[in-house]
Amino acid sequence: MCSPGFSCDSALQVTYIVRGSGRVQVVGVDGHRVLETTLKAGNLFVVPRFFVVSKIASPEGMEWFSIITTPNPIFTHLAGRTSVWKALSPSVLQASFDVDADTEKLFTSERTSDAIFFPPPN
Repeated sequence: MCSPGFSCDSALQVTYIVRGSGRVQVVGVDGHRVLETTLKAGNLFVVPRFFVVSKIASPEGMEWFSIITTPNPIFTHLAGRTSVWKALSPSVLQASFDVDADTEKLFTSERTSDAIFFPPPN
């Protein structure tokens, strides 16, 4: 699974599934899901500017490549080293999720620097 991420610089992303299969979710700027589907090798999908995308491989795995419409794309992820969560103050997180300080501290303490997640071995 890749952490949900988006282009900060208005780049359009065209992704081709080379091998394997998996699920893809795309969420628009208004927070509504615009695509949730299973893709397989040979499929192509487009992620519009500023939309968030997450790719979740099936057990067989999924390989893809993307073409980006800008020469110097700037991507950020909702997890990992470049996570946008790091920019938010604890009080903003508490208000946004309607949680107390202890829950917010638990949330921030569980974050890692990984943007690509692997399932545990069987």
